[in-house]
Amino acid sequence: MKKITALSVTLTLSASLIATSLAPLPGSVDAAPAKEWIQISERTSYYGEAADGQPNGRGTIKWGNGKQYSGEFINGKRTGNGKYINEYQLDGETHKVVYIGRWNNDKMDGEGILTHKVTLPDGSVRWIQIQKGTFQAGVLQSGYDVIHAVADPDYSFTYKKGKESLEIMGFNQNMKQAWAAGKMFSVHYKNGNINKKSSIFPANSAAEQRQNDAAIRYFKSIQSKVNPHLEQFEALSKQVPLK
Repeated sequence: MKKITALSVTLTLSASLIATSLAPLPGSVDAAPAKEWIQISERTSYYGEAADGQPNGRGTIKWGNGKQYSGEFINGKRTGNGKYINEYQLDGETHKVVYIGRWNNDKMDGEGILTHKVTLPDGSVRWIQIQKGTFQAGVLQSGYDVIHAVADPDYSFTYKKGKESLEIMGFNQNMKQAWAAGKMFSVHYKNGNINKKSSIFPANSAAEQRQNDAAIRYFKSIQSKVNPHLEQFEALSKQVPLK
C-alpha cells in the first residue's frame, strides 16, 4: 500500500456537497403538506412531505446513484436536521461522505458530524476523516477535526475556536501523558498573540532548540487547559479505524 508522506490532506468537499436546486413544480397554493413522489429532474427524485409541489417537511431526496439526503426541508431547501450521504469515484478511489446534523438553505449549518472515507481499489482504506462541531455554509467553523491515514505518524488532530487553534501530529494513545512528557510528535498552538511550535526532532541550531524547549515548557504549563481537547481527540480517533 502506498503511504502518504504527510497528513496535509487537501479536502475538496465542496464538489460533493453542491446543493441541487429544487425548482417548485406547479401545484395548489393552498395545498396542505402531504407525502408525495416528486420527480425534480431526470436523475433527482423526492419522496416525503410536500407543499406547493416542492419538498416541505420531512422526506428523502436522491441524486444520481450515490447521493441522498433524509431529513427536514423548508420551501424545497434542506433546512433543519438531516443526514446526507454521498458516494463517488475519483481517480480510481472510492469516496464516502456522511454528514449528520443541522442544515440551512441547502448548506451544512450548525452542529453536526461529518466523516469522509477514501478506499483504494483493493478495498483498503487510504485515509478517513471526522469533523465534529459547528459548521457554517458547509465548512467546519469551530470544533474538532481528526484524520487517520496510512502515514507516519498516522494521525492528525486539529481543534479550533475563534482565535484559538491546536494542531497535533502523532498517535492516538496516552496523549495526555505524551503532552506532559513533551513527547508529542509535533504541536502547533495559537491563541491571540501566542504562537508556539514544538517537535520531537532535534533542531537545526542551538537557538531553534531553545525555542523548541521553551514551547514544550509552555505546553506543560497549560496541560489542564488542553486535557479536554486531548480526550476528545482520542475519543474521535476511535471512530476512524482504517478498515
